[in-house]
Amino acid sequence: MKSSIFLRRAERDDLDTVVEWMEDEDFIRFLYGDPARSPQRIREQIVTMLGRTAQHTMPAGVYLLIDSVEDGPVGMLAITSISWRNRSCNIDTYIGAKKKRSSFVAAMAFFRTLEYCFYELNMHRVNLYVYSFNSASWRVIERSGAVRELEMTDHVARDGKLYDMYGYGLLRPEFDALFNDIRERFPAATLAGNFEAYAQAIAKENESEAAEK
Repeated sequence: MKSSIFLRRAERDDLDTVVEWMEDEDFIRFLYGDPARSPQRIREQIVTMLGRTAQHTMPAGVYLLIDSVEDGPVGMLAITSISWRNRSCNIDTYIGAKKKRSSFVAAMAFFRTLEYCFYELNMHRVNLYVYSFNSASWRVIERSGAVRELEMTDHVARDGKLYDMYGYGLLRPEFDALFNDIRERFPAATLAGNFEAYAQAIAKENESEAAEK
């Protein structure tokens, strides 16, 4: 089973799509830092972020696009603060396509990111930071087995209010245990198929929780 959500390197043809996301107020709301930048500055930053690193170097950051079979690019992934010696990194996933900001797409993007970090980059620890108002994201994170290790009070200003930021950590053995559990619950021919089934289940659970509120 081929996954409907996958990661890939960005190409020059993707630039306009990413710039469009970065100019969207809903998208900017979930970014950290000052969004007051000109379109030209945004383009320069994206070109730098998505540029390819020389093969002989060990990058401190990796930036990839989150792509989909049916709809094309839907978001972007940032793997930063990579410590190759300590086998640890920070990850951020952003869903740029408004119509694809669903629990399923967010969950699939997140699990493909974890798969890449642990099984491709051979990380031992992954760190994640999420705003308290982004409940859809931190619910997905917690269902992965990640532990909330940090809570920064009034850390982010949005909409005239101050919100907390949560810090999570996930270790390779914990991710392996999650995968073994998923494989037992949702038998499929491939790793991608296992995660897709689990992401669908998470999406349904999140929708049920939202309907009850």
